[in-house]
Amino acid sequence: MTGDKLWLRGRREVRWMGIFRDSPALHFYLMQAVVFSYMAFRLLSRSYEAYGNLPDEFFDFPRRYVVELWPIPAMYFTSFQFIYEVLPRPAPEVIFGLQLTAVGACLLGLAGIVPRFCAVVAFLIGTHLTGFIQATNADVDGGGLALCLLLVLALSPERSYYSLKNGWSLERRSVDYHWPVFLFWTVVGAFYTCSGLNKMIDVGPHWPFVLHLENLAQWAIEKSLFISSHYSQPLVASFHLSPHLSLFAGMVSFIGELGFITILFLPRYRLFFVLSMVGLHYLVLNLAGINFLGNSALLLLCVDWNALVRKIEIRYDEDEPFWQTWAPRIKRLDWFGRVSLKSRTNSTGLAGFEPESIRGTCVAQDENGEIYAGIDVLEQVATRCPMLLLFSLAMKIPGLIYLIRPIMNRSRRKARVTKAGKEGP
Repeated sequence: MTGDKLWLRGRREVRWMGIFRDSPALHFYLMQAVVFSYMAFRLLSRSYEAYGNLPDEFFDFPRRYVVELWPIPAMYFTSFQFIYEVLPRPAPEVIFGLQLTAVGACLLGLAGIVPRFCAVVAFLIGTHLTGFIQATNADVDGGGLALCLLLVLALSPERSYYSLKNGWSLERRSVDYHWPVFLFWTVVGAFYTCSGLNKMIDVGPHWPFVLHLENLAQWAIEKSLFISSHYSQPLVASFHLSPHLSLFAGMVSFIGELGFITILFLPRYRLFFVLSMVGLHYLVLNLAGINFLGNSALLLLCVDWNALVRKIEIRYDEDEPFWQTWAPRIKRLDWFGRVSLKSRTNSTGLAGFEPESIRGTCVAQDENGEIYAGIDVLEQVATRCPMLLLFSLAMKIPGLIYLIRPIMNRSRRKARVTKAGKEGP
């Protein structure tokens, strides 16, 4: 393959995450820790005992604002509410015992004690308790994503978890650490993209233009003058009194939801989609008093944390003035030994490409076999060097890479001309 084709391959935006790929353990370990912590926090933050005092006729799954597509909702079966056709409904003490059992399972799983069994127990009990909420008032309690992640953990191989049996090593690599992350990203991506599609179907693609957050902000401010509210924040609401800012926030949220499924194949824009949804949750909390902010902890799991520990090998032309300056600096900033620098003339081919094919360029290959070129190489290096992390984050701003690339190319050509002039004929 020629240098031009290699260069184009290194600059491509679409990079599929893939299902079966050797991956480090870091991301899966973070999933395990975050979901068990979050579920324990949720279960300790509210009491389900009140549902033990309600008569049977209250558990009829009211669906006041939706079209009845079938007589019995799926939640009736998935939350195991059907068992109360033959069993008496539990007393408050029994429900409290179930809640404590789920909390205990989450804490044990967080500590690495039989984590897969704990994920199964926490998922079954958490789903069942959510069924009580759904059966009585058809309300969503905001824990749906956490339950989905618990299910992913429950389906994951036992050897994937950090535990007393398996240890906590980050050096292990296996497909068993990767496909659960892929599955979780698929679930979260489908969840938010379907939410955006639902807005488009119910309202239309002009949804951001009719959102009018400025009216909601005015209501939140007026309410706060007379009613002490734990959620609505006048200081935050005042920033959204402008209809133009309302339109901008609506468009970012709408695009963020519709495009969230692209976290599976547009790695550069994952951070944008994650932050747009975190911002949406923050606005909903402070303007409408609806608290989905806890889901933000789960959304942060949609960032590729394994990029921090994946090694990358760079092949560069040692005659390039840029690399003459920056190669030694990168070696000093690479505190964890994630970056390998090799000059073109002192190395063999890269991924089957001959050294001669990358003359005048810099290319890199990470442990996943992905090829990067030019400024994309520096972005990947910055991801692995703590002192350069801000540069890596800046490169995730949508569109910025297309402004930086020509600037870098002109700077490189200018440096070559300057060096050639100094060396003379």
